Amino acid sequence: MEKRTNQLIIFTAGTGMFLSTLDTGIINVALPTLVRAFDSSISMMTWTITLYTLALVSTIIIFGRIGDKLGRLRVYTSGLIVFFIASIACGLAISPIMLILSRALQGIGAAMLQSTAAAIISATIPKKEQGAAFGTLGMLIGLGPVLGPAIGGLLLSIGSWRWIFWINIPFIIFGLLGCRYITKRIQETKNSISINWTGNIFLALTSFALLWSISVFSEKGFWSMSVIGAFLCFIVFLLGFLGWERKAAQPILDLKQWKKSAFILPIAGIFVLGGSTSLGFIIPPYFLEEVIHLLPWQIGLINLSAPLGLMVFSNISGGLINKKGTGRLMIYGLVLMTSSYTVLTMMQSSWSLLYLVVLLFVFGAGAGTFMPANTSAIMNAASEEIQGVAGAIQRMVQNLGIAIYAAVASAFISGYSETDITGLMSGIRGAWTFAAVTLLIVFIAFLYGYRSIKY
Repeated sequence: MEKRTNQLIIFTAGTGMFLSTLDTGIINVALPTLVRAFDSSISMMTWTITLYTLALVSTIIIFGRIGDKLGRLRVYTSGLIVFFIASIACGLAISPIMLILSRALQGIGAAMLQSTAAAIISATIPKKEQGAAFGTLGMLIGLGPVLGPAIGGLLLSIGSWRWIFWINIPFIIFGLLGCRYITKRIQETKNSISINWTGNIFLALTSFALLWSISVFSEKGFWSMSVIGAFLCFIVFLLGFLGWERKAAQPILDLKQWKKSAFILPIAGIFVLGGSTSLGFIIPPYFLEEVIHLLPWQIGLINLSAPLGLMVFSNISGGLINKKGTGRLMIYGLVLMTSSYTVLTMMQSSWSLLYLVVLLFVFGAGAGTFMPANTSAIMNAASEEIQGVAGAIQRMVQNLGIAIYAAVASAFISGYSETDITGLMSGIRGAWTFAAVTLLIVFIAFLYGYRSIKY
């Protein structure tokens, strides 16, 4: 009975992570359809992605903290309900504004889910079984990008665009039933901590300003006044947040925690992982459409290489954590990711598609090896009473990496792209180089700190 309960905990917690990645893949495929359906513009419809991310990143730490105080399963269940309401509202939208605002609500629901999923596992699953549990969680995260474009394309082909949101409903119902079953069989640990609302507001504003500046940067370039203004707001809010946290009795982010290598190295790793993974979804379509001139369904198949590698190797890595240790597995993952992207810095327009497929799969294998070990390392480095905050930090940093690297990649490609293939290839190689260098820096940091850190 205990084994069955543990399995249900893992899959229930993984449902929320799967939903958030599935929804991202589906909305990307649906953007052109939504532009036509609402007789709108691509810049307007892009806000369905941007505001979702802004809402998620701005509130994820808050919900991690609330989960630590009131119970992670309670916050997670509430997140499923919010995601359910938002998904129905998205499907019923009759205007672009209604759809965008509903997506923002969906982002808040996603924040509630992502901030508590890993903490539910770390707080309820026995230590010796957590490696395999985090491996399954990583597999479900990888499954979202694999199924998202495929499901989205199928639904758009045979039915209304509204079903790309309503497809979430059966998964949410499964998650809610799982939560109800688990609640009756486990006793959650709650902590008598206060919610630092001033610090939370500062942190939300800081995250919002940073992502806003990144979003505008990708459209207008660095020297736009709106970018400079948003970035200055980010600096002001960040200084205000740090000043408040230094004197807060119960800070949201214990600044002493950030001085521990066992915590900061995995956090740096998940930032670079999130960012470099996003390039694996952004750059290949440019190359495959503009240079190779493939059809959309062919591009979609090739773009499955990285998430397929991630999904397969997440499960393998989770089972090896107890034998190999998290530090060693993270280094193995970084070796694979850095190697594949280093080769991609030499990418040529004459390359065989097989090279690209293999290199993207190797990167995905590295990401899958890295992710479960990274989650385990971060959760084990944090004390019991801040497991929700630790999980929320990991997801927030990963999402920030995705946003920042995506903006940098767009800047490289648009800045170097000219009227010929040579310019486009220069921009593509520049984006790969940026990711490869940052992966190499983190890899060296891990090698330097490996002997002094007990993972």
